[in-house]
Amino acid sequence: MKQGTWLGLLMVTITAVGLIGLCGGHAVAAEFPAKPINFLTGYTAGSSGDVVFRPLGEAAAKILGQPIVIQNRPGAATALALAQLMNEKPDGHSIGLMVGSGVLQPHLEKLPYSATRDFTPVIKFADFVMGVVVHASSPWKTWQEFTAYAKANPGKIKYAHAGAVNRFSMEGFAKEAGLNWVPVTYKGSAEAIVAILGKHVDAFAGGSDFAPYVKSGELRLLVTYGRTRYSVYPDTPTFRDLGYKTWMASPCVVVAPKGTPAPIVNKLHDAFKQAMDDEAFKRTLANLNMNMGYAGPADSAKFIGDLDELYAGFVKDIGVK
Repeated sequence: MKQGTWLGLLMVTITAVGLIGLCGGHAVAAEFPAKPINFLTGYTAGSSGDVVFRPLGEAAAKILGQPIVIQNRPGAATALALAQLMNEKPDGHSIGLMVGSGVLQPHLEKLPYSATRDFTPVIKFADFVMGVVVHASSPWKTWQEFTAYAKANPGKIKYAHAGAVNRFSMEGFAKEAGLNWVPVTYKGSAEAIVAILGKHVDAFAGGSDFAPYVKSGELRLLVTYGRTRYSVYPDTPTFRDLGYKTWMASPCVVVAPKGTPAPIVNKLHDAFKQAMDDEAFKRTLANLNMNMGYAGPADSAKFIGDLDELYAGFVKDIGVK
């Protein structure tokens, strides 16, 4: 057979295989979902990480034509749910929630999963708001005033926190700015809020729990430490706005097990992206004082990768555990 004929047959074969693969992908997406979708979350029912997803899941379920069933698997700072999700069949019928603690925890203890290697990100839909508040009666009106006092009085400032993420933020900033202050660890944010309201500490580094007290005027928000300013606090600067490199984040990302086919990931993404326009979801974000923050699969993967690298650096350099 002539060389030209062989080349012609080869090109036809390659094209046919490509078309079969393309059609197969479309067929997979068209048939999905074939049954209810299980959504694993590491939060208890009624907590912020559980509540924020419910209206989004309900709206996405209507678009997909199958219910999304929330399965609460609390434990190990949300890592237990992710460890279970990692072993689920990668067919799109098992998905879950990854937040900052799920990325951080493998750096603090031996866990069976890697946040960057064992999951396929679908969509980032929100961010937990984090920052530093002081009592309204305190003399500090700005973060610059607060840190100037801390620098002039080493070891005198005591700040409350509940969890490693917020302590990382404060200790990372302190190292960068050459400050020395004292962390006071509480079991939960509710206890830390009581401490700052009672003036038992000078500041509270935490999340959305401070929102109602900032709104009422009992607490004053001095700074946030997201990568960019939060839409709910557009006038409050970040560490980065003030010329520092330190940042911290706790995103809400829907993830699937590694190996979930791209057509299914895309179909899930499109449904959740459309669901982000749902009014009930928007109201829930506002009620929880959370920041709506969208990113697609690729950008979500990069965000998780950057956060994973950031946490690894904090654990190594600061040694907070």
